[in-house]
Amino acid sequence: MQLELETYTPSEAEEITAVKQATVRNWRRAGHLPRQQGHARYNLADMLVMFVMGMLVSRGTSPEAAKEFAGHAARAIFQSTIWSTKAFSQSVRDKAKAELGEISGDEVSYFKAQLGDDFRLDFLEVARSQEIMVKAAEQLAGISGMKHPSWLVIWADGSLEFFHDDEDPDDSFFGNIQHGEAYVQGPVMLFCLGALAQMVIDRLPRPAIRLATGAE
Repeated sequence: MQLELETYTPSEAEEITAVKQATVRNWRRAGHLPRQQGHARYNLADMLVMFVMGMLVSRGTSPEAAKEFAGHAARAIFQSTIWSTKAFSQSVRDKAKAELGEISGDEVSYFKAQLGDDFRLDFLEVARSQEIMVKAAEQLAGISGMKHPSWLVIWADGSLEFFHDDEDPDDSFFGNIQHGEAYVQGPVMLFCLGALAQMVIDRLPRPAIRLATGAE
């Protein structure tokens, strides 16, 4: 399944990112964002960078420093975004369901044995279809095989670190803090990537990912 990113107007991007277009133009002139040719149109990847920069700058980070973190954070938020079916157009959902085909009897039997009366075939079909959409979106974004982080920490010394929900709690940002080290001697910023992805999804006027032109 071939996908492409939906595009949005400057006014739509402003509503989605909460960053005014005048600010975006200033950042672009200063080299903090790439310049665009012709009339500006933004896709999800573009807007996530603006979104992260806007949050960082609003909390006192300079645009120059914010741009160093924005790309990494935006990519991680994108990874969370594509796990929401709301990010995909209806045509993508229909295509994924068609590609799924019929679920094997062996797989149905396995989940029935695991879940008992709670098993529902339609839920399993949705989950399998979602996996197809996520895989296609990862290929589109060039992030296939990358582990999906849940948290981003920007430490006091400016270093950046991602954490995952399946990690040992002692290795998380709450465990094994070295109080004498520079990375915690000052303000630390913590980002819940799934929550930020949901913020963006809820503001979209239409889904961010569609079937590629000609792939209908």
